[in-house]
Amino acid sequence: MLILSRKQDQNVSFPDLGITVKILGVRGSTVRVGFDAPVEFKIVRGELPEAIPHDSKEHQIVQVPPELRHKLRNQLNSLSIATHLYKEQVAAGFHKEAEKVFKRQVELLESILEQNQISSEDAKYLEKKPNSILLVEDQDNEREMLAGLLEMHGYQVATSKDGADAIEHLENNPLPSIILFDMRMPRCDGPTAIRHIRKNEAYNQVKIFAISGTTPEDCFAQSENEGVNAWFMKPLNPGKLIDAMAVSCRT
Repeated sequence: MLILSRKQDQNVSFPDLGITVKILGVRGSTVRVGFDAPVEFKIVRGELPEAIPHDSKEHQIVQVPPELRHKLRNQLNSLSIATHLYKEQVAAGFHKEAEKVFKRQVELLESILEQNQISSEDAKYLEKKPNSILLVEDQDNEREMLAGLLEMHGYQVATSKDGADAIEHLENNPLPSIILFDMRMPRCDGPTAIRHIRKNEAYNQVKIFAISGTTPEDCFAQSENEGVNAWFMKPLNPGKLIDAMAVSCRT
Protein backbone atom coordinates (compact mmCIF):
# COMPACT_ATOMS: atom_id res chain seq x y z
CA MET A 1 0.00 0.00 0.00
CA LEU A 2 1.25 3.47 -0.88
CA ILE A 3 0.98 5.81 2.14
CA LEU A 4 1.63 9.53 1.77
CA SER A 5 1.58 12.42 4.20
CA ARG A 6 -0.24 15.56 3.18
CA LYS A 7 0.45 19.13 4.23
CA GLN A 8 -1.42 22.33 3.55
CA ASP A 9 -1.76 23.09 -0.18
CA GLN A 10 -0.97 19.50 -1.16
CA ASN A 11 -3.52 17.39 -2.99
CA VAL A 12 -4.53 13.92 -4.11
CA SER A 13 -5.85 13.43 -7.66
CA PHE A 14 -8.07 10.75 -9.19
CA PRO A 15 -7.28 11.10 -12.91
CA ASP A 16 -9.81 8.49 -14.05
CA LEU A 17 -12.57 10.41 -12.30
CA GLY A 18 -11.28 13.91 -12.99
CA ILE A 19 -11.38 14.70 -9.24
CA THR A 20 -8.74 16.48 -7.16
CA VAL A 21 -8.96 16.77 -3.36
CA LYS A 22 -6.77 19.50 -1.85
CA ILE A 23 -5.95 20.20 1.81
CA LEU A 24 -6.38 23.98 1.95
CA GLY A 25 -5.62 24.48 5.61
CA VAL A 26 -6.15 23.46 9.23
CA ARG A 27 -7.16 26.02 11.83
CA GLY A 28 -8.28 24.85 15.26
CA SER A 29 -11.05 22.30 14.81
CA THR A 30 -11.72 23.27 11.19
CA VAL A 31 -10.20 21.52 8.19
CA ARG A 32 -10.59 23.26 4.83
CA VAL A 33 -10.77 20.73 1.99
CA GLY A 34 -11.21 21.69 -1.65
CA PHE A 35 -12.85 19.42 -4.23
CA ASP A 36 -12.24 19.98 -7.93
CA ALA A 37 -14.64 17.68 -9.79
CA PRO A 38 -16.50 17.47 -13.12
CA VAL A 39 -20.02 18.91 -13.25
CA GLU A 40 -21.46 15.37 -13.45
CA PHE A 41 -20.64 14.85 -9.76
CA LYS A 42 -23.00 16.48 -7.29
CA ILE A 43 -21.28 17.87 -4.17
CA VAL A 44 -23.67 18.94 -1.40
CA ARG A 45 -22.83 20.47 1.99
CA GLY A 46 -24.51 18.38 4.66
CA GLU A 47 -25.78 21.40 6.59
CA LEU A 48 -27.49 22.76 3.46
CA PRO A 49 -29.64 19.85 2.24
CA GLU A 50 -31.93 22.06 0.18
CA ALA A 51 -29.21 24.26 -1.30
CA ILE A 52 -29.23 22.45 -4.65
CA PRO A 53 -32.59 21.67 -6.30
CA HIS A 54 -32.93 17.93 -6.95
CA ASP A 55 -34.37 18.58 -10.40
CA SER A 56 -31.63 20.98 -11.49
CA LYS A 57 -30.27 19.49 -14.73
CA GLU A 58 -26.83 21.01 -14.34
CA HIS A 59 -26.36 19.19 -11.04
CA GLN A 60 -27.81 15.81 -11.93
CA ILE A 61 -25.47 12.83 -12.25
CA VAL A 62 -26.53 11.75 -15.70
CA GLN A 63 -23.45 9.91 -16.87
CA VAL A 64 -22.36 7.73 -13.98
CA PRO A 65 -23.88 4.24 -13.75
CA PRO A 66 -25.73 3.41 -10.48
CA GLU A 67 -23.25 0.80 -9.26
CA LEU A 68 -20.38 3.28 -9.63
CA ARG A 69 -22.32 6.04 -7.83
CA HIS A 70 -22.97 3.63 -4.92
CA LYS A 71 -19.28 2.73 -4.74
CA LEU A 72 -18.20 6.37 -4.71
CA ARG A 73 -20.78 7.32 -2.08
CA ASN A 74 -19.49 4.62 0.27
CA GLN A 75 -15.90 5.75 -0.15
CA LEU A 76 -16.70 9.43 0.32
CA ASN A 77 -18.88 8.59 3.33
CA SER A 78 -15.88 6.94 5.03
CA LEU A 79 -13.81 10.01 4.28
CA SER A 80 -16.52 12.30 5.68
CA ILE A 81 -16.73 10.32 8.95
CA ALA A 82 -12.94 10.47 9.34
CA THR A 83 -12.99 14.23 8.75
CA HIS A 84 -15.65 14.79 11.41
CA LEU A 85 -13.75 12.60 13.90
CA TYR A 86 -10.58 14.58 13.23
CA LYS A 87 -12.37 17.86 13.95
CA GLU A 88 -13.84 16.52 17.20
CA GLN A 89 -10.45 15.24 18.39
CA VAL A 90 -8.68 18.52 17.61
CA ALA A 91 -11.39 20.46 19.45
CA ALA A 92 -11.00 18.16 22.47
CA GLY A 93 -7.21 18.51 22.47
CA PHE A 94 -6.52 14.90 21.49
CA HIS A 95 -3.77 15.87 19.08
CA LYS A 96 -2.01 12.50 18.82
CA GLU A 97 -5.28 10.73 18.10
CA ALA A 98 -6.19 13.43 15.60
CA GLU A 99 -2.89 12.93 13.80
CA LYS A 100 -3.66 9.22 13.42
CA VAL A 101 -7.09 10.00 12.01
CA PHE A 102 -5.60 12.52 9.60
CA LYS A 103 -3.20 9.86 8.32
CA ARG A 104 -6.17 7.53 7.94
CA GLN A 105 -7.89 10.16 5.79
CA VAL A 106 -4.87 10.24 3.51
CA GLU A 107 -4.86 6.43 3.36
CA LEU A 108 -8.53 6.44 2.36
CA LEU A 109 -7.84 8.85 -0.47
CA GLU A 110 -4.81 6.89 -1.62
CA SER A 111 -6.68 3.56 -1.50
CA ILE A 112 -9.41 4.91 -3.77
CA LEU A 113 -6.74 5.97 -6.24
CA GLU A 114 -4.70 2.76 -5.90
CA GLN A 115 -7.69 0.47 -6.42
CA ASN A 116 -8.25 1.93 -9.90
CA GLN A 117 -11.99 1.92 -9.30
CA ILE A 118 -12.92 3.01 -12.83
CA SER A 119 -12.92 0.09 -15.26
CA SER A 120 -12.72 0.64 -19.02
CA GLU A 121 -16.47 0.03 -19.20
CA ASP A 122 -17.16 2.61 -16.45
CA ALA A 123 -14.93 5.09 -18.26
CA LYS A 124 -17.06 4.81 -21.38
CA TYR A 125 -20.13 5.75 -19.35
CA LEU A 126 -18.34 8.70 -17.82
CA GLU A 127 -17.31 9.95 -21.24
CA LYS A 128 -20.76 9.53 -22.72
CA LYS A 129 -22.00 12.88 -24.03
CA PRO A 130 -25.73 13.59 -23.45
CA ASN A 131 -26.35 15.05 -26.92
CA SER A 132 -24.04 12.98 -29.10
CA ILE A 133 -25.19 11.01 -32.13
CA LEU A 134 -23.58 8.29 -34.23
CA LEU A 135 -25.11 8.44 -37.71
CA VAL A 136 -24.68 5.25 -39.76
CA GLU A 137 -25.54 5.73 -43.44
CA ASP A 138 -23.81 4.41 -46.57
CA GLN A 139 -25.03 7.14 -48.94
CA ASP A 140 -22.57 10.04 -48.73
CA ASN A 141 -25.08 12.72 -49.71
CA GLU A 142 -27.77 11.62 -47.25
CA ARG A 143 -25.20 11.16 -44.48
CA GLU A 144 -23.74 14.64 -44.90
CA MET A 145 -27.11 16.40 -45.15
CA LEU A 146 -28.64 14.65 -42.14
CA ALA A 147 -25.47 15.20 -40.09
CA GLY A 148 -25.60 18.90 -40.95
CA LEU A 149 -29.27 19.12 -39.94
CA LEU A 150 -28.61 17.45 -36.59
CA GLU A 151 -25.65 19.73 -35.90
CA MET A 152 -27.91 22.72 -36.57
CA HIS A 153 -30.06 21.46 -33.69
CA GLY A 154 -27.12 21.30 -31.28
CA TYR A 155 -26.11 17.64 -31.55
CA GLN A 156 -22.54 16.43 -31.75
CA VAL A 157 -22.51 14.08 -34.71
CA ALA A 158 -20.05 11.34 -35.63
CA THR A 159 -20.63 9.36 -38.83
CA SER A 160 -20.00 5.82 -40.04
CA LYS A 161 -20.49 4.43 -43.55
CA ASP A 162 -21.80 0.98 -42.52
CA GLY A 163 -22.41 -1.32 -39.57
CA ALA A 164 -18.84 -2.61 -39.33
CA ASP A 165 -17.50 0.94 -39.26
CA ALA A 166 -20.05 1.81 -36.54
CA ILE A 167 -18.99 -1.13 -34.35
CA GLU A 168 -15.34 -0.12 -34.67
CA HIS A 169 -16.28 3.47 -33.74
CA LEU A 170 -18.08 2.30 -30.58
CA GLU A 171 -15.10 0.23 -29.49
CA ASN A 172 -12.70 3.17 -29.73
CA ASN A 173 -14.71 6.26 -28.78
CA PRO A 174 -16.98 7.63 -26.03
CA LEU A 175 -20.49 6.23 -26.29
CA PRO A 176 -23.13 8.31 -28.10
CA SER A 177 -26.60 8.87 -26.69
CA ILE A 178 -28.25 7.62 -29.87
CA ILE A 179 -27.14 5.55 -32.85
CA LEU A 180 -29.11 6.44 -35.97
CA PHE A 181 -29.01 3.42 -38.31
CA ASP A 182 -29.92 3.09 -41.96
CA MET A 183 -31.06 -0.51 -42.39
CA ARG A 184 -29.87 -1.32 -45.91
CA MET A 185 -26.09 -1.02 -46.26
CA PRO A 186 -23.37 -3.08 -47.96
CA ARG A 187 -20.75 -5.12 -46.09
CA CYS A 188 -22.57 -4.92 -42.72
CA ASP A 189 -26.21 -3.81 -42.70
CA GLY A 190 -28.24 -2.29 -39.87
CA PRO A 191 -29.87 -5.47 -38.50
CA THR A 192 -26.53 -7.32 -38.35
CA ALA A 193 -24.82 -4.45 -36.53
CA ILE A 194 -27.73 -3.95 -34.12
CA ARG A 195 -27.73 -7.63 -33.15
CA HIS A 196 -23.99 -7.38 -32.43
CA ILE A 197 -24.41 -4.19 -30.37
CA ARG A 198 -27.31 -5.51 -28.29
CA LYS A 199 -25.25 -8.56 -27.26
CA ASN A 200 -22.78 -6.25 -25.49
CA GLU A 201 -24.04 -5.06 -22.09
CA ALA A 202 -21.62 -2.13 -22.17
CA TYR A 203 -23.89 -0.53 -24.79
CA ASN A 204 -27.19 -1.00 -22.94
CA GLN A 205 -27.59 2.73 -22.28
CA VAL A 206 -27.33 3.64 -25.96
CA LYS A 207 -30.61 4.19 -27.82
CA ILE A 208 -30.92 2.89 -31.39
CA PHE A 209 -33.13 4.64 -33.95
CA ALA A 210 -33.71 2.96 -37.31
CA ILE A 211 -34.37 4.66 -40.66
CA SER A 212 -35.68 2.41 -43.42
CA GLY A 213 -37.92 2.17 -46.44
CA THR A 214 -39.18 -1.16 -45.08
CA THR A 215 -41.07 -2.18 -41.96
CA PRO A 216 -39.45 -3.66 -38.83
CA GLU A 217 -41.00 -7.04 -39.67
CA ASP A 218 -39.13 -7.08 -42.99
CA CYS A 219 -35.79 -6.58 -41.22
CA PHE A 220 -36.09 -8.45 -37.93
CA ALA A 221 -37.72 -11.36 -36.24
CA GLN A 222 -40.21 -10.09 -33.66
CA SER A 223 -37.91 -10.76 -30.68
CA GLU A 224 -34.94 -9.07 -32.35
CA ASN A 225 -36.91 -5.89 -32.99
CA GLU A 226 -36.78 -5.17 -29.26
CA GLY A 227 -33.26 -3.82 -29.74
CA VAL A 228 -34.57 -0.83 -31.73
CA ASN A 229 -35.98 2.05 -29.69
CA ALA A 230 -37.68 3.91 -32.54
CA TRP A 231 -38.40 3.30 -36.23
CA PHE A 232 -38.69 5.99 -38.92
CA MET A 233 -39.91 5.20 -42.41
CA LYS A 234 -38.46 6.74 -45.57
CA PRO A 235 -39.05 9.32 -46.90
CA LEU A 236 -37.92 10.67 -43.55
CA ASN A 237 -39.85 13.37 -41.71
CA PRO A 238 -36.92 15.30 -40.14
CA GLY A 239 -39.17 17.14 -37.68
CA LYS A 240 -40.49 13.93 -36.14
CA LEU A 241 -36.97 12.49 -35.92
CA ILE A 242 -35.56 15.57 -34.17
CA ASP A 243 -38.51 15.72 -31.75
CA ALA A 244 -38.04 12.05 -30.84
CA MET A 245 -34.31 12.53 -30.34
CA ALA A 246 -34.90 15.52 -28.06
CA VAL A 247 -37.24 13.45 -25.89
CA SER A 248 -34.80 10.53 -25.80
CA CYS A 249 -31.87 12.70 -24.73
CA ARG A 250 -33.91 14.09 -21.82
CA THR A 251 -34.74 10.65 -20.41
